[in-house]
Parts: sequence; structure tokens; C-alpha cells
Amino acid sequence: MFDIREDDAVAGSRTVDASAGVRTDDDLWTDDGVWGEECEGPDWFDPELPLTAPMRVSAGRLLGWALDDAVATQTVVNMQAARQMFAIGDAFRLARENPLIYVSSAAAERIPGANDVDFAVRSVAFDLAQRLTFSENLVRDLACQADTLNTSLPRLRGLFMSGRISQAHVRAAVDNIVGLPSAEATGVYDEKLANIAVGVPAGRFRARARRLRERLCSETLQERHEEAARLRRVVVEPAEDGMAWLHVFAPLVEVVRANARLTGTAEHLKHQQGEKRTRDQLKTDLLMSWLTGDGTPTAATVHPTILIDDKGRMAELLGYGPIPPKAAGLALRDAPAFRKAMADPIRPANLKLDTTRYRPTADQKHWLTLRYGLDDNADPYLAPGVTTGGEIDHVTEWHNGGTTDVDNLLPLKPRLHRLKSVTRIRLDPKPDGGIRIRTPTGYDTDPPPF
Repeated sequence: MFDIREDDAVAGSRTVDASAGVRTDDDLWTDDGVWGEECEGPDWFDPELPLTAPMRVSAGRLLGWALDDAVATQTVVNMQAARQMFAIGDAFRLARENPLIYVSSAAAERIPGANDVDFAVRSVAFDLAQRLTFSENLVRDLACQADTLNTSLPRLRGLFMSGRISQAHVRAAVDNIVGLPSAEATGVYDEKLANIAVGVPAGRFRARARRLRERLCSETLQERHEEAARLRRVVVEPAEDGMAWLHVFAPLVEVVRANARLTGTAEHLKHQQGEKRTRDQLKTDLLMSWLTGDGTPTAATVHPTILIDDKGRMAELLGYGPIPPKAAGLALRDAPAFRKAMADPIRPANLKLDTTRYRPTADQKHWLTLRYGLDDNADPYLAPGVTTGGEIDHVTEWHNGGTTDVDNLLPLKPRLHRLKSVTRIRLDPKPDGGIRIRTPTGYDTDPPPF
């Protein structure tokens, strides 16, 4: 190990003292002999060689080494990302070709609407998501990218595998390939993007890919707009500090009109006497007031549950996250449809039923909401809002003798409820909280002790 120190004689340079790196034979050997094995041979250390004089290394050269190391590391990262992506793609291919790995024999014959290959694909996505701690959507997206590179973008595939472009470049190319009219157009798309991809930042590359697609795509903008408009939707994304984002995917003209109305109304209110809110704050308050319908006959009437501790220090909106106590109090005051749960949230109720009843009661659903709503380890697998439409799954299937009581009920997400019923994947509640996951490929979140 070399000692690098300031050289007073040469400003802005470093001195590497080779003598500081000298070690005796005893120093090189460890108790287990590992260093000795690795350090044998003349290439490592020869005590007969004379020590060299300290060499000067400029700060510029040190900086160059650091920059080169960063670039080389990024190349390795890109290559490893490519290796992982294609491994995920191979897993999906093998699951499609061998569905009985995941699906019980002839599930399609036993369960109406079940398709062996479809459920095998769902299963491998779930399996990989648990192993990689990715979302299933991300796993599917990576598999799709691998498939597109393999079938349609060979030049970009080669650049990715060699580490010369990043996964962000690949994602941009795959996102914009949709709608190309022919194999010839796809070939041109691949060739032109491969010629400009190396050295171009991913954001600029995405813009270039989008413009190239527009030139190659034979569809009219109107047709593509109508297709995209069918995917319009609203998405709620919880954020920190009791806040959230409300995303709207809608036609551009309508979004611009809505923003113009918000902006104009906010500007008018901003000039009223005593108004201290900013324009952005006013626009947000106006939007939420219009959407929730406060003071109108059509005001929102949802039924979420708010948990508040007995000292009123914290509150949680089940299925979404913590909210400040003041916001919880206002919600309970202004929106009677909210449920409040304090120290003893459930009145005495029958939570255990016999096998003659399949569907759980409202009390059981409410109990499950509270039981699993605070279980962070189980949260990724559970349906939000059990009392408002979430599916309740029997851990031991009802037709196999499972009872309809809270110990045998699990509020799984609908897609996981179906997956558990059709495939060999098991999801079981753990006594101390969380869900035990077992897949037929050997993955187990809680393997038995040896």
C-alpha cells in the first residue's frame, strides 16, 4: 500500500513513497495463508530489487485516474445491466415454454378462464419481483425490453451488451419503437439510433428517438392520439409528510385548458385583499375544492379509515400513509364518511364463522383492514380498502375445508388472490406479521432452519 503525500517542492503535485509500501515476508502471510498464496512469485515482491525513489504524481493525473475509473465502472455497470435484462428475458421464455413449472396440472381444465401460459408468465414475474425486490411492472418491462432488443434492435443490443450505452438508452429506444409500420422502418430506426447513441446523454437520446419515430411512422397523429386517449387515467402517488401527487393522463388540449382556468382564477383571487397564498397554492386549493365537491350535493363520499393514537400525536390514512393530526381532525369533522379508530376500534363481534358461510362479514372486513393496514411487511401484497371492494382470500381454500374466520382470511390484491388459487405459489400470513412467500422454483422468504 503506497503512501501518497503532499510534495512541498512541487506545487500541485503528489509524491508516492515506494518505501512506505515495503512489507516483510511475515507481514505478507496471514494465519490462513490466503495472502501468502496470492502473493507468491516474482511479480508481487522481490526483496532483492532496490527501492525506487519517490515518484511525483500531479493532481491532474490523479484526477484523470478518478475520471477513467468512473468511466470504466459505468461500462461494467451497463454490461451487468444487459446481462440481468437478458437473464430476465430468458426466465420469461422458459416459463412460457414450460408452464407446468408454476401451474398445477391442466389448470385450464379445472378453473374457468385460466390459461396455463398466462399464469406461468404472471408467476415468473411475481417470482422475479420477490427475488430482485423489484416491482412486477419493472420486471415485465425489463423482459419486454430484452425481447424487443433480441427481435428488432440488434445494433442497439450489441452496444448495450458491450457496455457502450446504458439501460436508460435502451428504455428510450424501446418506448419509441411502438407503431413503426414495417420491418424495414424498424431496421432504419435501429441503424440510425445506433449511429448516434454512444456519447449522447439518455435524455437527449430519447428526444432523438421520438423525432425519428415521428418521421418513420406512417400513422397519422390523429390516429395515434385517439389510441393514446383510450389510456387516459388518474393516478394517486403518496408522497412524504402527509402529501400526495395526483397525476392525470389526458389529452393535451384539455390539460392546457384546465391549467388555464386554474391559473386565471388563482390570479384573480391573488389580488383580493388579505390573500397571502401563492399562485401555486391557490391553484392546488382550487383544484382540490372543485374535485372533492366541498359544499355541493355531489361532494366525495368515500369510506377510508383514519387511525389516531390515544394522545392525538399521529394519524394514518390506511392504505396511503401517515397524515398530520390536524388534517385528520379536519377530515373527521368535515367528511362524516371517514371512519375513526382509536384504542379499541372494534365493538364485540363474531369474527369466527363455520364452513357453511363463504363470504366474510362487514365486521371481519373491518378487522382485517385494521389488522393488516398497519403491517408494513404485508403491505405490498394487500388490497387497499378491504371494506370498499378489496378481495378476501381464504388461506386454506374454502372448498378444501378452510373456515371463514379472521385467522384464515387474507385481504390479498385481486391479482395475487387469483395467482394463489391457480398456481403453485403460496402466500401465507405469518404470526408475527408479514406474508411468507414460497414459489415452486425454491424461493422462500422464511426457509425452515437447518
